[in-house]
Amino acid sequence: MTNWIPAGSSRVDLLSYACALALLVGALTTHPLLAQHDGNVDWRYHGNTLDNERYQDVDQINPHNVARLKPAWIFHTGVFDPNMAMEMTPLVIDGVMYVSTGDDDVYALNAASGKQIWAYHPTDMPSPSTLPICCNNDNRGVAYSKGKIFDARLDANLVALDAATGKVIWKTTVDLPSNGASMTIAPQIVDDKVVVGVSGAEFAVRGHVDAYDQNTGKLVWRFWTTEPNSWGGNTYLTGGASVWGNPSYDPELHMLYFATGNAYPWPSPCAFFGVVPVGCPGNGREGTNLYSTSIVAIDSRNGKYEWHFQFVHHDMWDFDGPQPTVLLTVNGIPAIEHTSKTGYMFILDRRTGESVFPYQEVSVPTEPAWESPWSTQPVSSIESLTQHSVGPCVAIVSGCVPVPAGVVPAPMWSPYEPTAMAFQPWAGGGMEWPPAAYSPRTHYIYSHANYSPANIGVDEANNIAFAGIPGEVDHGVYGAVDTRTGKVAWKIPVTGTTPDSGMGVAGDLVFYGESNGLFHAANARTGAVLWTFDASKVPNAGGATASPAFYVVKGKEYVVYGFGGEPGNSPVLGDAVIAFALPDDE
Repeated sequence: MTNWIPAGSSRVDLLSYACALALLVGALTTHPLLAQHDGNVDWRYHGNTLDNERYQDVDQINPHNVARLKPAWIFHTGVFDPNMAMEMTPLVIDGVMYVSTGDDDVYALNAASGKQIWAYHPTDMPSPSTLPICCNNDNRGVAYSKGKIFDARLDANLVALDAATGKVIWKTTVDLPSNGASMTIAPQIVDDKVVVGVSGAEFAVRGHVDAYDQNTGKLVWRFWTTEPNSWGGNTYLTGGASVWGNPSYDPELHMLYFATGNAYPWPSPCAFFGVVPVGCPGNGREGTNLYSTSIVAIDSRNGKYEWHFQFVHHDMWDFDGPQPTVLLTVNGIPAIEHTSKTGYMFILDRRTGESVFPYQEVSVPTEPAWESPWSTQPVSSIESLTQHSVGPCVAIVSGCVPVPAGVVPAPMWSPYEPTAMAFQPWAGGGMEWPPAAYSPRTHYIYSHANYSPANIGVDEANNIAFAGIPGEVDHGVYGAVDTRTGKVAWKIPVTGTTPDSGMGVAGDLVFYGESNGLFHAANARTGAVLWTFDASKVPNAGGATASPAFYVVKGKEYVVYGFGGEPGNSPVLGDAVIAFALPDDE
């Protein structure tokens, strides 16, 4: 069996082994988040580390042998719900894996065999069909700390489970569905606290991020994500600014970082969710509407504000920031990266919130005035993976079509007009929820990017008109951006559907999936696809719309991924969790 310790040289003698072992021990000492226990390597947090890098420094599976990767085991949750998505990232701690379903079930599995150890089914939760949930029943993963598993539920309750038995230790109410609140977030561990954020901007929630005592479930602090002075009247009380993505955390700076979602209202709730407030979509919440559509840093000890960077002022397009923030070092600067549905990537100094790369506040249209549009918007100089216009597809995507007659492309940041215009990006991204990854080997950020335009018109009486775009087929790319230069390193086209998988890096390989069930490994430096698994050939497996994790048990490296799919974006839904490994003779 190939040594799973990060490769340094092709020859291993006693001296080089001792040096390598010393370096490894030093690395584990200075970076304790990469746990090692008797030949095990954990995936301890949602993003593997508190940085949310989604990177594992292992090389047993590498570009030379990845083509031999095979399923090691398959686990079926047995939970089928046509409204449920599988977007979770498994956790692995001391050889035990923890996975969740979109309906908040949690399973503990033997990470080497896939055998179930225990299961938690929330029998005290209302039917998800009665809850204010956008968009699909979803649970993006659980958190682990000190023998407890933390599950953020759709009914806005946070539950602590015994990691050994699955029994409930405590349950606390974070918010109420009657306030429009739910939770789909993967919690984050911050010292002796567990941190969650609520969603519900489509249902007039007032967003907040909370920290709870891990032992008791008692609220320690709360940070409201709508700041009163930047909203018209009292609209901040129902202003949205959901927190969808798992926060990142810098324990040295004592700073917790997260990105927020859209302001409320915007056309979608008026059109689709049956809540029609006065002034929809724009009037009544004049101003920049902080801290919606922003990257926010707060003091992890008390929840006090540190800084913010708003990537959309007075959002009216649903330009969320659902992708988790990522901490990294860029040219010696401790930094934070985030890309929102705008498709623009921003890399900031995480100590101050100042941008590492230049950006411009560009002048944008301010008519019709009844929508209260802001006069400028931030545009990054970092090269984007996203196509920022409606029109012929980018050259790397086949089957491109011209702009059909009668379709009027809307310039970026255009307010709505009574006559429909085609917006790209719009509510479907840019970058949607699937997490990005970062590799310290390549210095690349890896992410999806969507082309999913909408042809929409809105008038002052809140009449909303949608029109199709003849010949338009949603598609996108998976790609990499070099954080040292701000340039795109490579792209891989996805046709026929929008990309809907998180990305993860193990050694020199990057893994990602497609909604049709294809799961790929590519060279992390070049983007060359080296291996593909077709989950459609596995009974009761669905689309590849989750996020990968990488771990080692007793010296054997595994790649694990959930194949459940997403309603509306996957041709088949399922309930499979599949772990992959090299054959034993490798």
